[in-house]
Amino acid sequence: MPETIVYNRERHGLPYSKGLMAQSLSASGLSPHRAYELALIVERRLHERTGSDIAVADLHELVEEVLLEQEGANAVRRFHEWQRLDRLDKPLIVLLAGSTGVGKSTLATMLAARLGITRVIATDVIRQVLRAFFSREFMPAVHYSAFEAGKAVELMAGQNEDRDLVGFVRQAESIATGVEAIVERACLERTPMVLEGIHLVPGALRDELQDRCIAVQAVLEVEDEELHRSHFAMRGGHRPAERYLGRFEQIRKLQDYLVGRAREEGVAVITNDSVDRALPRLMDLVLDSVSRVSSSETR
Repeated sequence: MPETIVYNRERHGLPYSKGLMAQSLSASGLSPHRAYELALIVERRLHERTGSDIAVADLHELVEEVLLEQEGANAVRRFHEWQRLDRLDKPLIVLLAGSTGVGKSTLATMLAARLGITRVIATDVIRQVLRAFFSREFMPAVHYSAFEAGKAVELMAGQNEDRDLVGFVRQAESIATGVEAIVERACLERTPMVLEGIHLVPGALRDELQDRCIAVQAVLEVEDEELHRSHFAMRGGHRPAERYLGRFEQIRKLQDYLVGRAREEGVAVITNDSVDRALPRLMDLVLDSVSRVSSSETR
C-alpha cells in the first residue's frame, strides 16, 4: 500500500503514521485501542483519495470528519482542545496529589503518555534529595515516609494537635520549595510536565506561578477501604504490603486531609475505583482547563 506524505506550510513532509495519529487521538480522550482503530480508518480514507500527499490542515479536516462520523461532535471538540496545547504560550503543568496507594504514579504515567508529555516527576524524589543534603537533626520530617512523619514531631504536653498531620504538613512545606523550583523551571522553558505526589497539597502553589502556566490540580482518592488495602497487596517486592497496612490508619487520615483541602480550595477530587474510569475523568479535567485558557486568550 503506497504511503501518503503529510506536508507542512514549508512543504516539508513525512509519511502518515498510524501510531502518531493514534497517540493524537488518544490525547483527545479516546482509549488507545479505539484511537488506533480510527487511525486505520483515516489511513484508508487517505488511500481512497487521489494524489500521494496531503497538507497538515487537510489531514486535520479528514480526521475531524472521521471523528464526527464515528464518535460524535464531542470527540471533535476534544481533538480541537488537544491541538491547542501546542499553540498556547503557557506550559501545561498537571499536579496530581493523593495519599499513599491511591494510584498516583500509574495514572500520572498513563496521562503523560496520552498527552505526549515526557517529563513526569514524583515529589518523593524531592524528599530523597532533601534527605541527602539535610541531616535528621536539621530537617527531621523529610527522613520519614509521609504517613510516618509524625515520628519527627514532638508535641508539648496538653496540645491537641494531631501528630501525624503536623508531621506531614511540615514535610509537605519543606518539599514545597523544591516543587516550586521545578514548576518555575518548567515555566521558563515552557515545558509541559506532570507532577505527582502526596505532598502536592491543594492551595500550596503560589498564584504567581499558577498565572505563568496552565496549572491543572487534582486529588485522587480511593473511597472504599478494602479496595485501598488491596492496592498495597499488589505492590510486593521492595515495598512489602505489611509496612503500609500497619500504617493504614495514618494513610487514610492523610487522604481525608488532602480531600478536605481540595474541597476548600475548589480543586477536583477524582475517585480512583478503576483506572479505566479515573483516567478519562482526569483527561476531561485537563482538556477543559486548556479550553478555558485558550478561549480567554482569543478574546
